[in-house]
Amino acid sequence: MEVKPDWRRYCFLADNAVGGNTVALHKNGDEAFSALLGALRGARKYALLEFYAFSDDSVGRVFADALRAKAAEGVPVYLIYDSVGSIRTDRNFFSGLAAAGVKTAEFMPLSLWRVYRNWIKRDHRKLLCVDGETAFVGGFNISADDAPKSLGGRGWKDMLAALRGPAVAGIEKLFWESWAAASPVAGEKAAALPAGKPPKAGETVVSVLSASGIRSSHSIRRGYHYAIDAAVNNICITNAYFLPDFHVYRRLMKAARRGVDVRIITPGETDHPYVRWASWSRYGRLIKSGVKLYEWRGPMLHSKAAVIDGIWASVGSHNLDHRSLHYNLEVNLNVHDREFGAAMTRAFREDLKNSRPVTLAMVRDRSLAEKAASALLYHMRYWL
Repeated sequence: MEVKPDWRRYCFLADNAVGGNTVALHKNGDEAFSALLGALRGARKYALLEFYAFSDDSVGRVFADALRAKAAEGVPVYLIYDSVGSIRTDRNFFSGLAAAGVKTAEFMPLSLWRVYRNWIKRDHRKLLCVDGETAFVGGFNISADDAPKSLGGRGWKDMLAALRGPAVAGIEKLFWESWAAASPVAGEKAAALPAGKPPKAGETVVSVLSASGIRSSHSIRRGYHYAIDAAVNNICITNAYFLPDFHVYRRLMKAARRGVDVRIITPGETDHPYVRWASWSRYGRLIKSGVKLYEWRGPMLHSKAAVIDGIWASVGSHNLDHRSLHYNLEVNLNVHDREFGAAMTRAFREDLKNSRPVTLAMVRDRSLAEKAASALLYHMRYWL
């Protein structure tokens, strides 16, 4: 019989967890982009957008039209985009949004005088806040890569969490911190809006965890550490760039050895193949310890999600790699709720049906050149 502990067992900062929320899972692009556009078009008071990549393509232009329409209605609209994540988007695209009344800012514009700092420290968050009542957090960028095929996109596999309730204030606080650090595209930077007090919307307890600087840079990782160590029955992780630090590796192996069913889905196809190769260098040890590994066989896997014992779940922008841990601005929602955990578990089990198991024989049968390349890339993981 499965043990069902209290949610506090998995929460490393229970005092910072906020009750009174509802959280809905959008487990694919069709659901996610419909929810994002619907919320944006329905904004009455204001809308706050922070995205790593905002592209001037068929999908980006749909969102740009919605932003301009809101601004024309007199609704304050704020947009932060990352300079590197949106490097393929011409600056005139964002200048046009600013000219239309969208308060637009670029996170850490590239500079020849600060090459290292500018290229490494990035805003990798993907979030939308509307009217101080609803927030969306996930891994989707505003681009045709991420968008579903129904919108003309490539249909990348990802997830989005829709939050209502007092925890929305934590997401908005992170947005305004990013806004303070970003550079206006045109003119003076618009002032931040007053902090709101989102009303109670349910009973779900939520922790807003971030990576945004020295004080909070490890909070998402610490959340993973604590929950993995507390796991009793199962750990299900789906991650687009699975290259965690030694502490996460060790905890996953220890959990498997004590009888926890540990399953991890990683991409079969990826836009950063060198990360996948580096990951394979540690697959043998993980499998020997009892961890079950799988590779997704559908369109590009871009999710950053986990569920443990059906009660602790995490959805957001944070990859289990060195860049997300040390360099990027990130945000994850940790949801402490059995109903949401059950939805996450069902989604994971569905994804397993379209994933192939990675066996020890597959790891051992790779050529010597492949093994050497994986080992070399793993040792270079801090720069991947």
